[in-house]
Amino acid sequence: MFAVDPLPDTAVECVAELEEIERLKAAMCARQARLTARLDETGVRPTTSEKAMATEVGLARHESPHRGARFLKLARGLVEDHPEVLGLLESGDLNERRAEIIVNETADLALADRRAADAAIADHLLEHPTLGDRDIADAARRIVLRIDEAAALRKRERAHKARHVESRTRADGCGEVTGVIADWQMAAIVSSLDERADLLKQQGDERTRAQIKADLFVERLTGQVVADSVPVRIDLVVPVESLLAGGTEPAEVPGLGPIPATVARELILASPRTRTVIRRLFADTDHLVAMESTQRVFHGRLRQFIQVRDRRCRTPWCDAPIRHLDHVHEAAEGGETSLHNGQGLCEACNYTKQDPGITHEVVSEDVIEPHTTRVTTPTGASYDSRAPAPPGSNPRDHFIQRQPGVWTRVA
Repeated sequence: MFAVDPLPDTAVECVAELEEIERLKAAMCARQARLTARLDETGVRPTTSEKAMATEVGLARHESPHRGARFLKLARGLVEDHPEVLGLLESGDLNERRAEIIVNETADLALADRRAADAAIADHLLEHPTLGDRDIADAARRIVLRIDEAAALRKRERAHKARHVESRTRADGCGEVTGVIADWQMAAIVSSLDERADLLKQQGDERTRAQIKADLFVERLTGQVVADSVPVRIDLVVPVESLLAGGTEPAEVPGLGPIPATVARELILASPRTRTVIRRLFADTDHLVAMESTQRVFHGRLRQFIQVRDRRCRTPWCDAPIRHLDHVHEAAEGGETSLHNGQGLCEACNYTKQDPGITHEVVSEDVIEPHTTRVTTPTGASYDSRAPAPPGSNPRDHFIQRQPGVWTRVA
C-alpha cells in the first residue's frame, strides 16, 4: 500500500492535487508503454505468438486479452512511430486515451509519414492544449488526409469490410445493440427513425421521441408489428427460495447477468400467457451437478451446464461472451469431456490457448469444490479463474487475494 497523505483543507488545494495526479497517471501510462514495447522487443520465447503476447500484457494490467492487444498496439505505435506524442504523454499534457486516438488515426500511414504526422499533431496540441477527444481525432484526421489521402481511403475501405453488430447488457434492465456500419448508412438509418418519430408524434403518439425510435428500432430489426411481441427464450437460474418462498436473492439469466427475484417470478408466471419461453434451472446448492460424456464434443445438457456455470469467458478479466466449449486438459492428450474438465472461452482466448507459451489446467480438487482453472503465460506468471458464484451462494466465497505471482480467489 502507498502512504496516503491527509486530504487537502481547501477546494483550491483539491483541484491542484487532482490535476497533479492526472499528470502523474499520464506519466505512468507512458512508462507502461515503454515497458510493453521493451517486453515486445526482448520477447519471451521465439515461439510466442502475437495473441500470446497480447494475453501476457492484458493479464499483467488486469485487463482482457482484447484490451491487451490494444495496449500492445499502442505501445508499439508510441515508442516506434510517435516520439513527440509519447513525450506529451510523459509530461502529462496528454492522457493515454487521447494518445491511442492519435496512434489509431495515423496507423495507415507509411513510417516516414507517421513521423511527420507525429510532429504536426504534437505542434497542434501544444498550440491548442484544451482539445477534447473528438477535436483531437478530427485534427489528426485532417493531418493524415493532407499527408496521404490514399491511406485514409484504404482505412475507410478496411473499416467497411469489418462492419459488425455488438450487444451488451446494462445494469438497469436494458441492453445496448451497436452496429458498426458505413457512415452514409448510419445517416440514412438515423434520418429514417427521426422522420417516422416526428410523424407519429404529430399524430398524437404519447411516447417520447426517444421511446418511439427505440421501439421502431426493435420492430424493424425483428419484423414484428410491435416491439413487445418479439418471441423470447430465456434460461433462468433461480434459487429455490426465491422462486417458492418469495425470497429476494437475485436470479441469473446466462449471458445477461443478475435480475431481481421479483422480475424472475414475473417472467415465470407470465410465460404461459406470452411468447416468452422460460427454461428454469434451479440452484439449491452452491454448485451445479457434475455431468460427463464419452464424446469429445460438449453438447446437449453438458454444454448448457458449462455455459450456465461460467457465464462468460473464463480467462481472467475477459468479459467476452462464451463462443467455444473447451477441454482444459486437451482431449487429444486424454482429457475427459466432463464438467470438471470443461470451460467456456471466447473465440479469441480459445485460439490463443493453442499457443505453446500458454497453458491451462484445472486446479480445483473435485467436482464439489468450486471449479477453478489456472492460466500460465509465456513469462511464467499464473492467474487463477474461479467459476462465478451461483445465485444464492455467499459472495464472500469469491473474494480475490494476491499471492506472489498468482491471482486466486479464496474463501
